[in-house]
Amino acid sequence: MKTLYQITLALLSTYLLGTQIGYAQPKIYTVSINPITESGYYNIELDTRLIGAANSGFSNLRILQKDSTGVAEVPYFIRNAQPTAKETKIIDYKILNSIERDSINRFIVHNEEAKKISDFYITINKADVSINAAVRGSNDNKSWFIVKQKKPIYKYTSTDKNEITLFVSIPEGQYKYYEIELVNNQSSPLKINKVTTAIDTKIYGQFQPTLLELANTKNNKKDKTSIVSFTKQKLQYKLSKLAIEIDTPKDYYRKAILKDTISKVLIPFILSSKNSNEFILDDILVHNPYIEIYNGDNTPLTIKSVKTYSLTRYATAYLNANTNYTIRVDNITKDMPDYDIQHFKNDIPSTLPIVQTQDFYFDHLQKTDPEKVKKMDNTLNNILWAVIIVVGLVIALICYRTFRKLDK
Repeated sequence: MKTLYQITLALLSTYLLGTQIGYAQPKIYTVSINPITESGYYNIELDTRLIGAANSGFSNLRILQKDSTGVAEVPYFIRNAQPTAKETKIIDYKILNSIERDSINRFIVHNEEAKKISDFYITINKADVSINAAVRGSNDNKSWFIVKQKKPIYKYTSTDKNEITLFVSIPEGQYKYYEIELVNNQSSPLKINKVTTAIDTKIYGQFQPTLLELANTKNNKKDKTSIVSFTKQKLQYKLSKLAIEIDTPKDYYRKAILKDTISKVLIPFILSSKNSNEFILDDILVHNPYIEIYNGDNTPLTIKSVKTYSLTRYATAYLNANTNYTIRVDNITKDMPDYDIQHFKNDIPSTLPIVQTQDFYFDHLQKTDPEKVKKMDNTLNNILWAVIIVVGLVIALICYRTFRKLDK
């Protein structure tokens, strides 16, 4: 009896699973490429909705060419628009109040924008001496505070044989003025040429706005939170930037989290009147996002606007003039295409003409091939009949055993 139950359950599960697989509909996203009048390589700007639907490596994206002979794939590769990167920037400082006396050089450098500093590079005329350095800091050029006690410093001979560079490392700080004192082991001062520093700056790519729109903000007094919601939509997006505009005149500092009920992302950030409230994200996939703000015992913030952006991406391909092209993304294709053009990514210029797309179309009710449906129906019917027969046998066996017990 137990074995019959197990067989029945297995057949029924197979039937239900087959029904889901047989009638699960693919999701297909398509756009048309705007017509071009001259053949050549182009950067095709991808719609943010296509970017959201595409796999992380864009393996399910295809460019299709339609003509009288049929449909053919067009080779392409994906290119970011100025992807996020770091750049090292050299800053020259003004030298103020320079004093040269015996073996001492004392001067002040002006950090006008109060940027964070952890190193000074001091270029001097080449000299065969040992050098010690001490540093003080000030915000008003009057009251001075110790930053670095007098210590030997590292020297580097530059490509210019007449100069050397002194490296003065200090605890990171943001004083507007730094007084640097150099003491050498000879009786004459050094010839100071310039003082610089190097800072790392992030260069972010170009962004294009998504179609996510702010719906409303609801305040929860009990939980001391505010929930910022977006309008409901069927599509998903990959967010690379979030910009929030607060219409609150007072100073504020609030913890917030970007959440999504479907993708389950949790991205914490801080809303503060000290900052611009623009946040760089790492291609965060969202489908039904919302923002939770913790207010504590403060008055809830007034959210004026919330804007979301995706990193601009291009599909670079060779397009023929006066030809119809379609870009397609679906949830079926998994394998990465193998195109020869991938080996020429570094040879094809990045500054190509840009072509836009149009006529975005999302189809999640794509009809299945009738022949496949017929075959699937036959298979499912056979499974269903097997389930019915087994269930009938189980019922007959139960009845037989029941009647035997009654006879006894």
